[in-house]
Amino acid sequence: MQTVIREFNLNVDLAVEARDLIRGTKNEEVSGVEEHIETMEHIKITTINIKNPAGAQNMGRPIGSYVTIECPPLKINDPYVKEEIIQAMEKVMPILFNNVLKPTDTVLLVGLGNWRATADALGPKFIEYSPITRHYHQYAPDALVHGMRPVCGVAPGVLGITGLETFEVIKGIVDNVKPALLIAVDALAAQNVDRIGTTIQMSNTGIQPGAGVGNARHSLTREDLGVPVIAIGCPTIVNASVIANQAIKKYCFNSGAMYNETKALNSIKDILSYLGGSLAVTPKEIDEIIENSARIIAMGVGKSIFPDISQEQLELYAT
Repeated sequence: MQTVIREFNLNVDLAVEARDLIRGTKNEEVSGVEEHIETMEHIKITTINIKNPAGAQNMGRPIGSYVTIECPPLKINDPYVKEEIIQAMEKVMPILFNNVLKPTDTVLLVGLGNWRATADALGPKFIEYSPITRHYHQYAPDALVHGMRPVCGVAPGVLGITGLETFEVIKGIVDNVKPALLIAVDALAAQNVDRIGTTIQMSNTGIQPGAGVGNARHSLTREDLGVPVIAIGCPTIVNASVIANQAIKKYCFNSGAMYNETKALNSIKDILSYLGGSLAVTPKEIDEIIENSARIIAMGVGKSIFPDISQEQLELYAT
């Protein structure tokens, strides 16, 4: 798998996949990295803490915490699974932002991605279903439930639509609104088809929009924005080269044929050369996955920043 990622210049968005690639078949612990696994009735929660520069170098990502929730397919829309994910997010999110929020602090929600492309519309959909309250504090404070903090949201779109870099938009908003916390949601790329619609990742290290499809933009981090950044994502695509390579390997294993990595990769390159070597694949049920994922993430985030407010009340303030 590492060879495919290197040959096709793929980005590994999920920390659990990066860890698995480094461990390989030896299943050895990664130096500078700690892992904790918690299992609930329907979901599995894996926390990977990158502790030092050695761990960051080994994992290829910044020092910080990465929490992955693995669950049955989100397209099923099981209410019990949904409730467990929301409860897990409500528990984990305050730990990621170190419980720094005061009751009057403003939170900025950012929905990254292209609303015109279904597989990339997770961020904008997240904003659609999130409770937005900042304007009520100024214009209609009596309409707020007691204990609601100011929350604002934006879906800045993508450079090809707006002509604006995402970082430029977010930086301008941060400088003017001065939020105490920024929470960004984006669609991710996976290196395994089993991850599509079954995985949610949260981290406190920021995010690089477009990295999953090889179109990386300026990172959204605390260092650049001057505010803590929580990144949340759900895999919605897999590169065709990954699927093709896995299929060839499985065919060779099942048929007894010898797998030749060089020949396999060259064959894949020949097929994908028409598209410049890059082809992202998403399931036909992606609209359901995006819809359900956005609703769940929006409510999980909502419960974490409005801990004393019921889900029913939060839904009233969705845009």
